[in-house]
Amino acid sequence: MAHGKLVMIMPASSAAAFDAFYNHEVRLKWDTLLRTTYVVGGGTHPYRGAITANEGRGWKSPFSMRTRFLTYDPSQYIAAAEMVEPSGPFRLWAASMRHRDLPDGTSEMTYTFSIRLRPQWLGKLIDPLAALLYRREIHKRFQAMARYLSTHR
Repeated sequence: MAHGKLVMIMPASSAAAFDAFYNHEVRLKWDTLLRTTYVVGGGTHPYRGAITANEGRGWKSPFSMRTRFLTYDPSQYIAAAEMVEPSGPFRLWAASMRHRDLPDGTSEMTYTFSIRLRPQWLGKLIDPLAALLYRREIHKRFQAMARYLSTHR
């Protein structure tokens, strides 16, 4: 299994950054990875146990998946989700996000993830490369989120 971690400073409070990511209507205004994302059954925000559908944008459309929220706590600015079932090239995907306010009004966002590709024999060979490429894409994604937050505080 390949793991990764990304820590970024967001130009807004934890509350604003958390909402910009988990409000599925707002997220589509800046998200570079997703063309569509929604909570199955309705609503703008997930909740513990919620299933979300996520369709990749552009060349990333084969990377669509449904996720289940294992943790979702807006009061603590933490959330974690896992892929419901294998999808596209992924055998496993899981991620968590935590936000922490900083004294200057910005926040630190920590994103961790795990992925495994399929078939399993191939994944054993290229999971580390996939994690590196995924980390690069999520870095671009969170740079876009930071740009959005800097103009929509």
